[in-house]
Amino acid sequence: MIRPATVWAVALSAGCLLVVGTSLPVVPSAHAQGAPAPGSGGGSMRWNMGREDGDLWLMIRSANLTSEQQTRVRTILSTHRTATRPLVEQLRQAQQELGGKLLAPGPLQAADIQPQLARINQLREQLAQDSAQTALEVRAVLTPEQLARVAKTRERLRQLREEMRQLFQSGRPAQP
Repeated sequence: MIRPATVWAVALSAGCLLVVGTSLPVVPSAHAQGAPAPGSGGGSMRWNMGREDGDLWLMIRSANLTSEQQTRVRTILSTHRTATRPLVEQLRQAQQELGGKLLAPGPLQAADIQPQLARINQLREQLAQDSAQTALEVRAVLTPEQLARVAKTRERLRQLREEMRQLFQSGRPAQP
C-alpha cells in the first residue's frame, strides 16, 4: 500500500515541475533562449525552455550527459538558436500585429485577420520544424543506454502526471 506521505511527496514534486514548466517564458523552441554562461549552474545544462520542448529538455536533463556530450549539445543549441532568432522575432511581431487588430476600435471580420493568422502559423511551423531538427541532432549525440534512460524517465513522468490527474479528480465533489 502506498503511504499518503509518499503520494503527497510525488504530487508535490510533479506539481513543482508543472509550476516551473508553466512559469517559464513560452518560446517556440528551446534554442530560442540562450545557453547558460560558462561556469554557471555548476556545469549542468540549463536553459529556459517552453513547454513545447519538453522532450528535448527531457533528453538533455535525464540522459546524464558526459562533458563532451554537453559541449556538443551546447553547440547544437547555439547554432539553432542563432538561426531561429529572426523567426522568433518575426513571430512576436506578427502576434503583436494581430493583437493590435483585435483590440483596435471599429468593425472586424475573420477575413480581416486571416493574413496575420496565416503568417503566425507559417512561422510556428518553421520553428516546429527547426525544433524537431534540433531534437534529432541532440538525440544523435546520445548513446543507446542514454536513450533507454530517457525513455524510462519519460514513461515515469507520464505515470506521475496520470497519478496527479487521478488525485485531483478524486478530490473534486461529484457533479450533480
